[in-house]
Amino acid sequence: MKRADQIKISDEVLIQQYYQGDSNGIEVLYNRYYLKVFNKCLSFTHNMDDAFDLTQDIFVKVFSKKNAFKGNSLFSTWLYAVVFNHCASSVKVKSRSKQEFFDLLSVPVAEDDDMDRIEERRLKEDQELYLYRALDEIPEQDKVLLELKYQNNYSVKDIQSELQISESAVKMRLMRARQKVGKYYHKAI
Repeated sequence: MKRADQIKISDEVLIQQYYQGDSNGIEVLYNRYYLKVFNKCLSFTHNMDDAFDLTQDIFVKVFSKKNAFKGNSLFSTWLYAVVFNHCASSVKVKSRSKQEFFDLLSVPVAEDDDMDRIEERRLKEDQELYLYRALDEIPEQDKVLLELKYQNNYSVKDIQSELQISESAVKMRLMRARQKVGKYYHKAI
């Protein structure tokens, strides 16, 4: 099949062909999504090298597991969920490692203002950790929806177009996803 013909084929068809042994479509999928995946990784890490490494890890993960994509959603939506989960996990592990390192260092005595700022920062970090824990508890589709809305600043119309569902369904799913996160967030506290 010519490269121009492959470009016109849907993601879902390309990935199914790959699962059936035809690896030509992987390059097309990689080229379609590399920049989006890299940018999402960069938004998590704020570091080009780390974003590059995460991007490579994600594509290896996506293409090394045959039949990982079940076809229950669009390939792009599924890939987005993989990216979000992988990046969130990596950032969590990295921040935990940094915290353990800093805990080993002796902290000099700080002024009252410094202590207030340190306490505020620690409170914010705790809140973020509780939020990550709450997000880990909700279904993938809810995470993807919240990520599209609040991290990527998608409008309801954009989400409707991306997920191919009605506007009212987007609004209802967003409301339910927020409620689920709130429930788990308060349990985590």
